[in-house]
Amino acid sequence: MPKFCAIRMRHLILLLPFGYAFVSRYHWPRDFMVNALTAWVPGIILVALLGDLTVSDAFICYLMSYTAFICIYELGYLANDTIGLRHDPTPRRRVDTDHRPGFIICFVALRLGIGLAATVAVGVATSALYWASLSTLIATLIAHNTLRAIELKFYTFLQLSLLRFTLPVLPALLINTDTTAILTSFATALLLFTLPRFVTYLDAKGRLILPERKAQTYHLKTQAAVIPLVILLSVLTDEIAPLICLIWGVIVQLVYVARGRLPLRALGVTQS
Repeated sequence: MPKFCAIRMRHLILLLPFGYAFVSRYHWPRDFMVNALTAWVPGIILVALLGDLTVSDAFICYLMSYTAFICIYELGYLANDTIGLRHDPTPRRRVDTDHRPGFIICFVALRLGIGLAATVAVGVATSALYWASLSTLIATLIAHNTLRAIELKFYTFLQLSLLRFTLPVLPALLINTDTTAILTSFATALLLFTLPRFVTYLDAKGRLILPERKAQTYHLKTQAAVIPLVILLSVLTDEIAPLICLIWGVIVQLVYVARGRLPLRALGVTQS
């Protein structure tokens, strides 16, 4: 493929909703699969069980809600890869493409239009709580990308991680204004999703030395460590959803550990 065509194709992919996230964060196959197994599947579980929906309805609802969410979150990714790099003590260029004004205008316009359409489709366009949640996300993204003090970015990252997990789940719960279910989704996100990523973020920024994090069994142990509190959460809320998410996470990590301990030949890998 000629270089000019390759560049145009790359810009087209980056313009499409989720395209920017896929190229810059969710690299295929590892990062994409990790996110699918640790965020999307648990999110669908919460939508199905807390929203009292069938699996197929929960999948569709989550997909539409995620589309609305990612359209806003990718604006934060773009800001992080441009403005945010100026204030980052450990900058990391994720997309090797210059963002010209025309590209940025199309990027923003497409996401605002598609995000609004997805919001209408999922049925929360008139929900004040949903718009308050999106406003919280936008305010946190702005703070995260403009703050110069790295010690404060830890707090904004924690909030962004929580919102990244819960915002695609919320629309199904906001329709019935189920406060208990909403808080349950946040607590589940904190225990099973956000805490491991927060430790990873601290490590990436050079503020935490934890060599054990590289061990293959580390994430399995982190899932096991929160079992008591997840059980308590299920008992207090009378909801089995957090426990099901925990069981799913443990299964995923067990498969990961088992796969890593298989002989190379069993995995179809040959050594040169």
